[in-house]
Amino acid sequence: MGGERYTREEQIAKFEKVKDIRFFYKKKFLNNSGKTKDTNEFYSEIAAEWIIEHIDGFKQITPIHRNASYYTEGHDGKYRPESTSEKNIAKRIFQQGKQEGIPGIGIILDYETPLNDELENSAGKIDLLAFDQKNNVLRILELKRPDNDESMLRCVLEAYSYSKLVDREKLILDFNRDGNFNIPEGIPIVACPLVFRNSVQHKELQEMQEGLRQNLKKLIEQLEVRPMIIEKKRNHIQCI
Repeated sequence: MGGERYTREEQIAKFEKVKDIRFFYKKKFLNNSGKTKDTNEFYSEIAAEWIIEHIDGFKQITPIHRNASYYTEGHDGKYRPESTSEKNIAKRIFQQGKQEGIPGIGIILDYETPLNDELENSAGKIDLLAFDQKNNVLRILELKRPDNDESMLRCVLEAYSYSKLVDREKLILDFNRDGNFNIPEGIPIVACPLVFRNSVQHKELQEMQEGLRQNLKKLIEQLEVRPMIIEKKRNHIQCI
């Protein structure tokens, strides 16, 4: 997002005003693109630095209580071929990977898994949930459509926050009981932003590897988030 430019201190002042760190990932300032007008730093790098300095608070986020089952009976994955919405893409990925799985990602268990019971002021929904039997992990996949312009930082923090807000034990119990899966009880959950090749997020990851976004790299390592890059080939999604 372009528009007005801010100083480093003006950007930090926005972070300090956030009262509920559980929903820090929802804040629009995480998508501010460009650089500060005084120090010439990426806005997202300043945000990543601040999060690292307050990382204990993010690691102490506790699950949201959910009464209903995490498993949504009746999710059939029917989608509209002409639609490019994230929800529609998630359904297509679900259809592709619900039986045999997708190499590198795992079996897709479900899509749009709600984190709480509330219809309003919701914490959000897990775009895709995958069981990677090969690596023995449960993946929370935060999907972004190819033309999504959100920052990689926001994708990382959203996926991580979901992994903390979900009740892991109840999630596994619900899917095993109501969905007839066989997920190991002690399996770890991994937060995985799922972004398309050549997207804004992919380009920022490339910049990170080139040394331009060191705070983003450090944050990803400390939160143990695992970004995944996908592309569409022959009408199928594959992990690269």
